[in-house]
Amino acid sequence: MLSRLLASRVFYLVAAAAMIAAFLLSQLELSRNPRPRGDAADIERLRERDDLNILFILIDTLRADRLSTYGYARPTSPTLDALAATGLRFTEHLSQSSWTKCSMASLWTGLYPARTGVTRSPQALSEEAHLPAEILREAGYRTFAIWRNGWIHPNFGFSQGFELYHSPVARPIPAEVRREKPTVGVAGTDQDIVFSALELLRTHGDQRWFLYLHLMDVHQYVYDPETALFGTSYSDIYDNSIRWVDRVVGSLIDDIDSRGLRDRTLIVVAADHGEAFGEHGREGHARDVYGEVTTTPFIVSFPFRLEPGIEVDAPTANVDVWPTLLDLLGLPGPSGVDGHSQRAQILAAARKYGTRIPWYIMTSPLNDATTRA
Repeated sequence: MLSRLLASRVFYLVAAAAMIAAFLLSQLELSRNPRPRGDAADIERLRERDDLNILFILIDTLRADRLSTYGYARPTSPTLDALAATGLRFTEHLSQSSWTKCSMASLWTGLYPARTGVTRSPQALSEEAHLPAEILREAGYRTFAIWRNGWIHPNFGFSQGFELYHSPVARPIPAEVRREKPTVGVAGTDQDIVFSALELLRTHGDQRWFLYLHLMDVHQYVYDPETALFGTSYSDIYDNSIRWVDRVVGSLIDDIDSRGLRDRTLIVVAADHGEAFGEHGREGHARDVYGEVTTTPFIVSFPFRLEPGIEVDAPTANVDVWPTLLDLLGLPGPSGVDGHSQRAQILAAARKYGTRIPWYIMTSPLNDATTRA
């Protein structure tokens, strides 16, 4: 039977067609993922590179367990899922507060709230704080921020180190776009942030940049008919808004791809806090620190593809974010912080995952040895 099959001309035509189809699919994947393949050694060599950009995306009010890449059954986050699938995902990550101002103070300084001096409404970051934007600017980066949340206003010290700290002009919102929980004083949508970011990339994309975007549409439950996939309760609409913001983020990443910047851009996604839907008798945030309001995503997409993507399972927190990123880049972080670099854990995970046999070999009936492994 096998000898007759191998002697058959049809067999070879089918095999050739399959090879051509596989090649075309690989080319399609490359067009969607215009980065070279990398491994643990490439992560180590990030310290040697002098061409890296950093896109830091902070999605306000985003809880991790509502993302598909964190196990959620609904397809809320195809863009973020794709970043994690060929990058790095921290599986147990916490914010230091469920209130933006307090949480962001800890994220930027690497200090717990008791040490930042920012636990009440009037308080601001100390001018003595040495923030990541200052470190990156000293290292030669152009430093830009575009934000829409008043709790990170420059009056509270968050603009330290940024040469541009910009709140975009709100564009008219199309009639079909809904905002179920609009925040007083926050007009427009996150599309305004992306429009401003695109203009920055148009004018400064050929330089070495650090761009921080603070998105607010999940906080405001923004969605449109195209992203209204999951129902009409507040919990459903929250999922719709994640899908909306995921699409907005995707449009920015597509632009970075089209400019040929993806293979020299480190993309980081984080959140300041989550959102409650009655798990402990409350809704919203900024009232307690239960898991639903403090378990947040931390995703890193490198300027190369990891196949498969890697996970760090050890518990981490927002105070660890910048000690980790600066260490990956080989830049000195502030001393005396509460956060810890996770670089060693990342490299260990990359080496472990890099030794795995791809699923299509493990399941191949043509390879008995790997099928039994």
